[in-house]
Amino acid sequence: MEANMENFPKELAQKIREGQRAGLTGEQISEGIVHLGDVMVKFVSPDSPEESLMRQMWKISTDDEKRMIANLVVRMGSELH
Repeated sequence: MEANMENFPKELAQKIREGQRAGLTGEQISEGIVHLGDVMVKFVSPDSPEESLMRQMWKISTDDEKRMIANLVVRMGSELH
């Protein structure tokens, strides 16, 4: 699949289903998203104003806020069919 924002929701849902089929819980998937976000903030430069905003928000978020964002991403991906 081509990586772009139009395909993102479908790709997200697919990756969450794959994780669930592999036996991961929603909590484990959320923790993976938090770790990925932390790595991306350190090593990936934003390509758009929106990505820059998300990067700044992630950098100032508490651990609980990051988990909340990750849980929302998991829920969004889980609700897509």
